[in-house]
Amino acid sequence: MKKRDADQHQLWQDEAQSQAYTELCNALYEREIARLSKLPPELLPTLAKRLASLPFYIRRAAERIVQHPSPLQFDGQNASWLARQSLVCPAKEQGIEQIEQFYRKYAKKALIVPVYQQHQGLESVWLDSVDEIDLDGSRLHCNEHGWFGFNGTPLSADNADKFLLKPSKSLMTAACSGHQWLNAERKPPRLLSLRELLLASRLNWQNFAKPFQP
Repeated sequence: MKKRDADQHQLWQDEAQSQAYTELCNALYEREIARLSKLPPELLPTLAKRLASLPFYIRRAAERIVQHPSPLQFDGQNASWLARQSLVCPAKEQGIEQIEQFYRKYAKKALIVPVYQQHQGLESVWLDSVDEIDLDGSRLHCNEHGWFGFNGTPLSADNADKFLLKPSKSLMTAACSGHQWLNAERKPPRLLSLRELLLASRLNWQNFAKPFQP
C-alpha cells in the first residue's frame, strides 16, 4: 500500500472511531443521568459530586471500549456488549473445589471476577474486582459485592444471594452481555453499570484461550 493510501486509510479509521466514540458517550450520558435521577433520598447529598465526576468516567469508558479488542460485538447506541446467550446460566459449570483451587493460586488485588446472583429466581452474573485479600482467613473482598470465601461462598447477610465464581470465557461473556435467566428461561439482558463497562474494557480475553494467567 502506498503511503498516501495508508494515510487515507488511517484517516477513515480515525473518523469511524471518532463517530463510535461520540455515539457511545451520548448513550452513556443518557443512561447515567437516568440512573442518577433515581438515587434514593439518603444518597442525594452525593449527587453533585457524582455529576461532577461523570464526564471523566464516561470519556475514559468510551475511549477504552472503542479501542478494546473483544470477541463480543458492541452496540454503541445502547452501550451494550452483545453475545449469544446460553440456554442456562453457565454458573452451574463450576464446583466449590475448583473455585477454591483457583483463588488459592490466583487471588490478587484488581483481579476482575464474575459474581453470580440469584434474586427472586432471577439469575445473573456481575463483573467485580478484588480489592482486599485475607490469606489467613481464606477469603477475599470484592469492591461492590463484599466478602467471599476462597470457595466462593458469601460471608455476610448483605451478599447472601450471591456466589463468587472463577473467571471463564462463558461466565465473562454472560456478565459483559448482561445475560439473565428466570425459571430456566432466557430473559432480556440487563444494562451494565458504568463501572462494569470499565471493568469489561480491561478484560484480556486471551487468558481464556490458555491456562489462566491474570
